[in-house]
Amino acid sequence: MSDEELMRLFQKKNHQKAITELYARYADRLLGYFIKMLYGDESKAQDFLQDLFVKVIEKKHLFNPEKRFYTWVFTIASNMCKTSFRKGIMTEVNDSHSLLLKISTEDQPSLNRKAFRKLLRKEIHLLEHHHKVVFILRHLENFSLLEIAEITDTSIGTVKSRLFYATKIISKQLKQYSPDHWQDTFKIS
Repeated sequence: MSDEELMRLFQKKNHQKAITELYARYADRLLGYFIKMLYGDESKAQDFLQDLFVKVIEKKHLFNPEKRFYTWVFTIASNMCKTSFRKGIMTEVNDSHSLLLKISTEDQPSLNRKAFRKLLRKEIHLLEHHHKVVFILRHLENFSLLEIAEITDTSIGTVKSRLFYATKIISKQLKQYSPDHWQDTFKIS
């Protein structure tokens, strides 16, 4: 049964097995998204995941069966992060303590892949929220530009622009450490 059919079943008949199946299908992916958006705070991400499915249950009437379920649920997730960010609930990363500032290119011109990915995650979290959302959805969650536009309620042009600037900022920060790692890690879209 498709996600949309399960959600329709839950909407019309309050079928508990349908929502349980949707949770089973999406919990891990949504948890990963929340962890990335919440600076690696797994406990907070678990709370967000539970809150998200409470919203899905409470707002089931808002789901449009003509649309894809995963786009709808990621829209809710993205809005939760945006609201949290605006309220200042998210932990701020202090850019004066950025790992990039602590590493000297003379001492360590080429980082190993694990260290590079750690730097990359840190720099992603330093992005402005709207840049971070599109970057994570595109490169880490593999959503299409059209899906990201739907999730963020923006135009494809805006998504492309935000993705371009996010990629440019991160590329500039990390290029000096290892251009090879950067090119291997993400395709610049």
